[in-house]
Amino acid sequence: MPSEETPPPSVPAAAGQGSALPRIVNNFVHDMSTGTWAACILVIWVIASQSQGVSPEAAAVLSDANSVVFWLLVISLVGLSVTGAVRLFYWRSETPPDELKTKRGALIFKHVAFLLIYGLGTAWAAWMVFG
Repeated sequence: MPSEETPPPSVPAAAGQGSALPRIVNNFVHDMSTGTWAACILVIWVIASQSQGVSPEAAAVLSDANSVVFWLLVISLVGLSVTGAVRLFYWRSETPPDELKTKRGALIFKHVAFLLIYGLGTAWAAWMVFG
């Protein structure tokens, strides 16, 4: 027999917060934004490296394509940040108080590393696109 503290198996973990669907969609968009950002970096690098020695007309087309990909990168970074903020809300509301201190330190380290990766990666992409 389940205790009063443990919800029965038929009740979702996010009971009291409504359907789990918004959280699943948020996590999906967060992960897709991360992958899109990384793919944009790769595409920009490939286009930039392949545009050496091509005709001026082709260079102009490749430059325009790189600009479009860069702005897709920026949009994915915004999506990543917004959905990350939503994840923070869920994390704070669902993490037991006795685990908060330990998890907070690990998450701060992880996010400082990610800020460096995303910041430097985005700056590198901007340099490749805009010179």
